[in-house]
Amino acid sequence: MDSDHDELDIMTTPIITGTLFPSSTPIAVSTTQMRRSTRDRKPTRILETMQPNQRKRKVSMTAKDPQSKKLKMDEKKANTVTAHVQKSERDQRRNIWLSRNRNVLEALIPTSARFFDSIRNDNHQVTYTPFHALEEQPRLINTASGGMKDYQLHGLSYLVYMYKNGQPYTSLLASYIADAYIRVLIGMNCILGDEMGLGKTLQTLSLFAYIAETHKGLVDPHLVICPLSVLSAWESETSRWVPSLKTVRFHGSESERKRLRTELKNTKYDIVLTTYEAYTREDSWFKSRRWMYLVLDEGHKVKNSHTQVAHSIQNLGSMYRLVLTGTPVQNNLVELWGLVHFLYPFVFTPETEQRFQDSFDMTRGMYESSFLKAAEKFLSIIMLRRVKANVNINVPPRVEQTVFIPLTEMQRYWTYRILTGLDNVSLETIFNSKLEFQDAAANEGRQEAMQLLESQMKTGKAKNEYNRLMNLLMKLRQICDHPYLVKGIEPEPYHIGEHIVAASSKLIAIDKILSDVLPKGEKVLIFSQWTRMLDMLEDMMHLRSIKYARLDGDTRRPRRTLDIKLFQHEGSPLQVYLISTKAGGLGINLTKASTVIMADSDWNPQNDLQAIARAHRIGQTKTVHVYRLICGGSVEDQMLDRIRRKLFLSMKLMGSDNGSSSSDESGLKSTELLDILRKGSSVLVGSSDTLDLQAFIDAPISTILETSKSREQARDAKLRNDMKVEDTDDHGQALGASETSDTEQLVQDAEEEERKLLSGIAQVRCRFFDGKYFERNKGSSDDIPEEWKQLEKRARQQNIVVISGIPHIVNGPIEVIRIPDFKPPKKPPMESEDFCIHCRDGGDLYLCSWCPRVFHSDCRELTKAEAKRQFIPCSQHSCCSCARSTSDAGGLLFRCRTCPNAWCEDCLPEPFHPIGDEIPEFALLGLGQQDSAYFIYCSDCMVERDANSSWWQEWQQHFTQAEEQFEKMRLEEMEMA
Repeated sequence: MDSDHDELDIMTTPIITGTLFPSSTPIAVSTTQMRRSTRDRKPTRILETMQPNQRKRKVSMTAKDPQSKKLKMDEKKANTVTAHVQKSERDQRRNIWLSRNRNVLEALIPTSARFFDSIRNDNHQVTYTPFHALEEQPRLINTASGGMKDYQLHGLSYLVYMYKNGQPYTSLLASYIADAYIRVLIGMNCILGDEMGLGKTLQTLSLFAYIAETHKGLVDPHLVICPLSVLSAWESETSRWVPSLKTVRFHGSESERKRLRTELKNTKYDIVLTTYEAYTREDSWFKSRRWMYLVLDEGHKVKNSHTQVAHSIQNLGSMYRLVLTGTPVQNNLVELWGLVHFLYPFVFTPETEQRFQDSFDMTRGMYESSFLKAAEKFLSIIMLRRVKANVNINVPPRVEQTVFIPLTEMQRYWTYRILTGLDNVSLETIFNSKLEFQDAAANEGRQEAMQLLESQMKTGKAKNEYNRLMNLLMKLRQICDHPYLVKGIEPEPYHIGEHIVAASSKLIAIDKILSDVLPKGEKVLIFSQWTRMLDMLEDMMHLRSIKYARLDGDTRRPRRTLDIKLFQHEGSPLQVYLISTKAGGLGINLTKASTVIMADSDWNPQNDLQAIARAHRIGQTKTVHVYRLICGGSVEDQMLDRIRRKLFLSMKLMGSDNGSSSSDESGLKSTELLDILRKGSSVLVGSSDTLDLQAFIDAPISTILETSKSREQARDAKLRNDMKVEDTDDHGQALGASETSDTEQLVQDAEEEERKLLSGIAQVRCRFFDGKYFERNKGSSDDIPEEWKQLEKRARQQNIVVISGIPHIVNGPIEVIRIPDFKPPKKPPMESEDFCIHCRDGGDLYLCSWCPRVFHSDCRELTKAEAKRQFIPCSQHSCCSCARSTSDAGGLLFRCRTCPNAWCEDCLPEPFHPIGDEIPEFALLGLGQQDSAYFIYCSDCMVERDANSSWWQEWQQHFTQAEEQFEKMRLEEMEMA
């Protein structure tokens, strides 16, 4: 068959994304030929090689071919019949499965929901099959990448059990298809709830491989929806473990998604990977196709069923649904209802939601033990949950410590000022004139901070800014991180100096930790909820000359992938990774870090646990030290009570995370549950051994950690004494008790203590500070020092001025200032190189419109007329493999420093040598750092470097000269400044 006919057959062969059935009608191309042709050549490239009249003629031939139209219609009808019969059989099996667990389900749904009355139990057609452990992994799993571990093979067995839930049998579809028998496997939806880092991705891919091997006939593709941060990880894992399954990444700009939609019309694929954001933009396209499995990675994304994402995904049709999440229970039981509603919408209908709401309500102190036990039992049926401590993997332990630190003087000043509502607070009361630190930098920063406050008090700056409408709790939490997070407090003009560190006790603590661990060659992850806090940390990294990377919601996908690769590389200069908790706490692997700093705590404790799991996961070889920074006596300290109750709920439903093999599991679990509540409930208990500010700043980090540990132990002991709780050992037994102690009495005592600890309302009192309660508005006259009131009176001036007959309220004296017309500074023109990027020769050169590169028209394969067009780019502004532009490739291209090629994230060949975001030869010509480019030495140039020494020496001379000139220019600019 010639090439023209081959192209025609690919275009005219009808391809349906559903199951294809055998037919007596001959088809021009066999299935094997069709797969090979679509794999070797992209349909979009084929269309580009055709002339317009040829393309139009071939499409019209297909449209007018009655045999092709009839074949396509028959296949559509067959697919529809298949889908209807499969769904009918699936419902029959689900009814049997639900009937077997009727007692558990009836405890979770109200009596008014007569779901089981409508179930028909078709036992004469299908039967229930118990769990069967698989002994071998699927053959499609790539053994070169390693084998599945025992617990992962057990996870696959569970997924297959829920997928099948009954022995396969000859389908009724055989009556529709001559000489063909298809075995249909219908099962249940479930949750794979393994702890973060145990390989949920591999277990899911092994399920896809099992279905591909055992299911007779073609299978509908699987759809995986995941956060953007793990999209690249899914791609790499599929190519590593199941390379035989065709995988498509559906993500990108609007033009990129349009290209994918066109390409997928004529392409056979097995797995589609997309993000939640891309799905919501293209939900109509996804809903127009049939899917075998719908997999939600980090599936707690749909815990709130009222969001647009949850509602859109709920209406997506698929044969099976699988939720991957290490944190299925987070804040309350309503979120658990959101997950089970997604899995079983016909059982957990909207009218069942209120029952979950009323059974564990922290706002009212409501706690229904019987309902929690029923929910725990139901979860144990539909969810497989393992933790690192319970599986046979070699992961070093995790040491977590809460570090209690005092507020700095600036933090205390702004806390008082916001709580009292006064515009002036006595600096003498806040700043102790006799205070002198051992560290010269600490003294310098303290003086800068005090001078900034004095300047703000004199000018009245920030008076209106920080008082703008904003949640009080949010302001106080931001001040605990850094005062500059509150709008209007940051000094202007802003400059990087020691005042940045001195203003926040958390930055002081982080500075101490980094100075202790970085010289040892360790790498550090720092998490924060606030991107503005990441800005402050960035300034501190610049101040301390620490190499770092940053990941937040604005970081583009290729940049995320690159930074993760660089951070994980042994020879990488990156020492610290600054990460937004919610943007980077999902799925990514950062096992090169052995220290994790939680700069602040999330209301949802599972978000923090997921962030910590970025380092503490399979592949980690060192003990992971986790430091959670808490400002003692602040609203952060009070938040611990509510956070601990959420942890209690999670552990109550999912079981203990302790890996002990003790036979007394109930006693062990009760002890751990009570320990969680005790630590939360003792947050308002004072402690005299807390470090004061001077001791905190002068002490080494080891002393600060030891003091925090002893403080927490003292608070726990005091609460246990107040609750009259007897000390217990690791197995929940009372110390000194005989072996014949009444176990039932111990359980009753534990439940009674749980009831007492949960009976109160977990509430954060924002206006409780330094042992006083500040009233709303101006504060209590008894709590506000008299000198502050006098300062406020003296600060009041006449602030109403009439201008042109209109009264205006102003701050301070009036000064008429003529404001000149604002003219933005002119950007210096970008210069260009003097040699062609392709042949390194001069002559008749054409300039790139976006960078200093130049080229010959012949080298660029352009006519002179094309090269003279306006806005013509060089070859480094599109991928040399797939021809995608920078925007279509995710906003970042990898540009080689020594050749004319650039690659997108998908096409970048390994290995490559990273350089950075900026190169000196471009900076000299007026083009500095760009977010859309990252410079490398490509693999071909690395080979050329080793083979051709003269070529490399010539480049080295060019680079050395550019670096010397750039350094000279930088020093001249610094002298002028």
